[in-house]
Amino acid sequence: MRFAIVAAISAGVLFTIPSAGAIIDHGDIDAVGSLPQTTMDAIGQQKWFFSHASVGGNMISGMKSLRTADPTRYQLQVSSVGYSSSLQQANNPPSPTVNGRIYDCSRGNPGWQSKFTIFDRSVRNAGWRVPAVDVVMDKLCYIDEAASATTYVDTLAAIEADHPDTVVVYITMPLTTGEDSANVLRNRYNEAVRTYCEEHGKLLYDLADMEAHDPSGHPSTFTSGGKTYQKLYSGYTSDGGHLNSTGGQRIAMGWYAVAAVIAAPPVQGDFTGDGQVDKADLERFLASVSGPAIPHDGSADSLKADFDGDNDVDQDDFGRFQRNLE
Repeated sequence: MRFAIVAAISAGVLFTIPSAGAIIDHGDIDAVGSLPQTTMDAIGQQKWFFSHASVGGNMISGMKSLRTADPTRYQLQVSSVGYSSSLQQANNPPSPTVNGRIYDCSRGNPGWQSKFTIFDRSVRNAGWRVPAVDVVMDKLCYIDEAASATTYVDTLAAIEADHPDTVVVYITMPLTTGEDSANVLRNRYNEAVRTYCEEHGKLLYDLADMEAHDPSGHPSTFTSGGKTYQKLYSGYTSDGGHLNSTGGQRIAMGWYAVAAVIAAPPVQGDFTGDGQVDKADLERFLASVSGPAIPHDGSADSLKADFDGDNDVDQDDFGRFQRNLE
């Protein structure tokens, strides 16, 4: 993934905004356990605003469980935020807000259009943005399968444009274990959001992809109309939709993977994710070389190796890779 880093200061705390995107999915979860303590400490200084309903509550429970088990590494705490149904926005932030907090607004399920409105008004009108918080995120529920991905990304992009110092995290819609038309719609929504984030360089918390892979990385899928779609792994749920404790903690680890990108974006050329660019990364770069004006194969490594974004991996890309090679 390619990043350009923008520094920002909120309440005296320096953090980084990835100005080129990252898709954080199931493949990023296991690396959280080996993140340096300095990164975990930086995450522990972040302030988040999170609006959601029941699956979001499962995620919050997972975050609390991680902190209970190891508060030195998993430092984010949770503070509840009230919600005004008449104003369609969260209550105003406390003064001051506190570092290391997720400000948790459980606004229920008023309909997907209203959810977007509530999030927009919470950021713009109530003040849930820098300097009150560093990061904002709004999650739909699996009952919102009819939601418009276009409306979602347009709402978030407008917030980003008007409040560029605030990190806006995009997130996919949760899935169920079903193999029905509703889960097909959820997949289509999620594919549209992923495509937008890839094309526009957004930071995406791919909740659905995390839900659709077991802890060993095996996918949970179904086929409909000749196409393969993701579904919620049954080991993460007790009712087919909400997350159990195992699922909640797994997704919470994914949340920390997203937070780590904000705290310490990856080094360019680090294919192995160990924070350095060395011989192992060189081997993976060389395996991705296509040559000038010859399109690469679109694999994850090729996309990482295409530093200049011109759809090939050639000498120009190697020059950029070489700058970070140790």
